[in-house]
Amino acid sequence: MSYRKQHDIGLAGLALLRNWLVGDDKDAKPILKEIKNLVNKTSTLKRVSVFDIAKGYKTWAETYDNIPNLLMEVEGPIVRSVLKKFKPGDALDIACGTGRYSEFLNSLGHKVIGIDLSPDMLFQARKNQSKQINFLQGDLVKIPLNDKSVDLVICALALTHLPNIDEALSELFRVVRLKGHIVISDIHPWLVALGGQADFSDKSGNYGYVPNYIHWYSSYFKSFKRLGLKVVQCLEPTVEQKHIRLARTGFDLKEKTVETALKDLPIAIVWVLEKP
Repeated sequence: MSYRKQHDIGLAGLALLRNWLVGDDKDAKPILKEIKNLVNKTSTLKRVSVFDIAKGYKTWAETYDNIPNLLMEVEGPIVRSVLKKFKPGDALDIACGTGRYSEFLNSLGHKVIGIDLSPDMLFQARKNQSKQINFLQGDLVKIPLNDKSVDLVICALALTHLPNIDEALSELFRVVRLKGHIVISDIHPWLVALGGQADFSDKSGNYGYVPNYIHWYSSYFKSFKRLGLKVVQCLEPTVEQKHIRLARTGFDLKEKTVETALKDLPIAIVWVLEKP
């Protein structure tokens, strides 16, 4: 069975499960028919490569900003609305990738440092973002900044790639000043539990992914408590009707099936934290 076919059957199954007891036969029957058609459809197993963080983002860099990403479409507006609330100061965009939040923070008047592990992602950031931003190579678990050197840290869609988040959170805590803030966004843990990975196609059309790890709320709270971080907000951006067409892009499912499976479910989590 191809990975694409497996995904489609699984997502249709989620639609069927969400319709169980609370739905209607007229909604369930088309989904069942779609699942039967998918099962009977001939498919070819397409090779999928798994990458570590460094190699994965090196491979992904050239297409990262060019292919619409459902997770970022859902997560982005919520994170930007949070970032708008902070007065301009010294800001760090850690695991900045191609610099989408570095550029946004710069537009808000912050003095911005963007740090990423991948030279290739930083190449794209330096090419496409403001020259006022200081982009540096560095590791999320060993940030090349002094203690208490920034007022605001944003870490977006990165902690999920780490088996354990404690070391990274300790580094975010270390570099932020007293009364400063840390904003974390990531893929929602339920979605990782259902197989959500950081999948992508490179410039040649080859398909691969960087593995994600599940971090339940309890893991976050355990680390927050250990560090003494105050939780200001916890937000869960959800899939809305306007996202459904994008959600089905590249797959064979009907739009109604994807809507039944995903609409109103959170696919991202956003933490807003303060260092007392």
